[in-house]
Amino acid sequence: MTALSHLFSPISIGNCEIRNRILISGHLTGFADNGMPSERHLRYYEARAKGGVGLIIQEAVPVSPHGYLLPTAVQGWNDAIIPGLKRISDAVHAQGAKLFCQAWHNGNENHSYISKVHSQSCSDVPSCGVGEVPAAMTEKDIVEVIQMYVDFALRLKEGGYDGVELHFAHGYLPQQFLSPYVNNREDQYGGSLENRMRFGMELIDGVRKAVGSDFVVGLRTSADELVPGGLALDDMKEIATVWDRTGQIDFLDVSIGNYKTLAPIVAPMMIQAGAFVYAAAQLRQEVEVPVFAAIRINDPVMANDIIQNNEADMVVMTRASLCDPEMANKAKEGRIDDIRLCVGCNEGCWEHALRGMPITCAQNPEAGNEGTLGIAPAEETKKVMVVGGGVAGMEAAITAKKRGHDVTLYEKGEHLGGALLIASRAPARSDLEQVIRYREHELKRLGVNVKMGTRVTVDLVEGEKPDVVIIATGATTVNDPSLAIVGMEASIEIEEGAHVVTAEDVLEGKVETGDKVVIADLQPYMKGLVTAEVLADQGKETTLIMPYGLRLLSPSPYDMDNATFTIQVINTTAKKVKRISDFAVKKALPGKVIIRNHFTEEEEELDTDTLVLSFWRKSDCALFHELEGKVTQLYRIGDCVSPRRYIDAVDEGYQIGCKI
Repeated sequence: MTALSHLFSPISIGNCEIRNRILISGHLTGFADNGMPSERHLRYYEARAKGGVGLIIQEAVPVSPHGYLLPTAVQGWNDAIIPGLKRISDAVHAQGAKLFCQAWHNGNENHSYISKVHSQSCSDVPSCGVGEVPAAMTEKDIVEVIQMYVDFALRLKEGGYDGVELHFAHGYLPQQFLSPYVNNREDQYGGSLENRMRFGMELIDGVRKAVGSDFVVGLRTSADELVPGGLALDDMKEIATVWDRTGQIDFLDVSIGNYKTLAPIVAPMMIQAGAFVYAAAQLRQEVEVPVFAAIRINDPVMANDIIQNNEADMVVMTRASLCDPEMANKAKEGRIDDIRLCVGCNEGCWEHALRGMPITCAQNPEAGNEGTLGIAPAEETKKVMVVGGGVAGMEAAITAKKRGHDVTLYEKGEHLGGALLIASRAPARSDLEQVIRYREHELKRLGVNVKMGTRVTVDLVEGEKPDVVIIATGATTVNDPSLAIVGMEASIEIEEGAHVVTAEDVLEGKVETGDKVVIADLQPYMKGLVTAEVLADQGKETTLIMPYGLRLLSPSPYDMDNATFTIQVINTTAKKVKRISDFAVKKALPGKVIIRNHFTEEEEELDTDTLVLSFWRKSDCALFHELEGKVTQLYRIGDCVSPRRYIDAVDEGYQIGCKI
């Protein structure tokens, strides 16, 4: 018996025998080609089936144009999807996994601007996430929508799929009918619990009668909407037993929330791994059908414990498999340290989905690009010198070594990780240590020569005579807010005696601040927000002056996914951090700062002991320019080119490693 024997024991779902307890849940990929299943879909799901997962539930597919939230989704109402579905199912089955698909209608969570038809729901109650008022469905509409679910399930069956998952969770149409939070109907589909359940019961009955007993039918459900007036866990226990007693469903895939409480559904790293397993465990005590546990289960050891403890029958490891498609095989073989663990950063997956972009993974550039990217052996072995041990440099060294090159990595400091090492000092971002840990492990496993505490000079490079030099020297902190350094928009006048420090120094514990702190946040990502939380944890009275303006592709001054932003705002609010928008710090004096309104240019004074600069960084590219013309193949990557996020650093490290 292996250490993870519970996780890798088979299970029967309906008439479907599944090889282990790991599943990938339905998630938006953005891979559709003009509404059709694509080659990109096929390669993506095939890779994860080959990687050892037991069950794949293909992404949410809208069954109706009224639920067509994204133009990059598959058009579930179109018979033309069937050949593409068949190619995907054949590829997944060839690798030994089973394949279901998620049937989806988002009800009032739809944008008519995108779908080109009006939204529809049980009632004319607008979505808290979208804000558009839907048309209240007539009984004729209800019959038509149920038939569209039925027709889609039949398309799946014709396409060779093993089952269908009806999406009853996350505030979508079936949950809208079910929940008193949205449903205010006064006919047979509203009011009492029996009436509110009627739409879902008719839907389940219609699909089961159409597909027969030899096709799996299950539900994804939210065990708790987490909103006052919505469905709570006790409500869902009662409802789940009714569904179970019908004998028409084969499993429950348990999540939580609706669009008002969206953030935990795609839980960022600030939410504890496995935080919502309790919901599945509670429902499992009420029903006979298998129950799946979900949300931020990223570790196969944790997953095995969930099965062993009878908290669930299968575990959803979607982002974990996105990050490392070989995760299941590695875990089964006992290669736990070789797994590239998902850290819940959401940068390549959920954030891309929100923006209508094809998903990928910040740690795994091949994710979503399986048909076009891959590490191939080099035609010629080269001597490669990588300068800089941040994630860009580490990724370049690892990729080049996998291709067969002779690689040496140089780092001037005593630790690998670069800027990410500083970010990981904040408790809210501590899981970023896993990004570094995995790459350190790979460098050692692959036998890359790593030279720490070594500052690389032109003389050293010329003495080593490498064929290729990759400069990944990162960026330096901006600690001078003068006009000449940062430009007009961000410049701050500093009077003698004012106490001014950087966010980086705060995170690294290099400085002490006073009891009353103002943070001038001039960058659009996490640094200012997490620094504010760190200072609040130290008991400081903290005020955050937020970045000005709406970002082009972001609904807030911060350029990040809504789940990450929401949870961080909740955390800082709970810790009494004050946030001020539409102002910028313009002057720091002893004991106070002057802030100026962006629109009126009116000024206000804030008492403070310390001003913390949360600025961007500037590229450290001096060595690159010194080596230009002296090295045949010279490249620079990551923050050395332009300071950005770690998703860009990893991608550029991977790309250059594949190129040389």
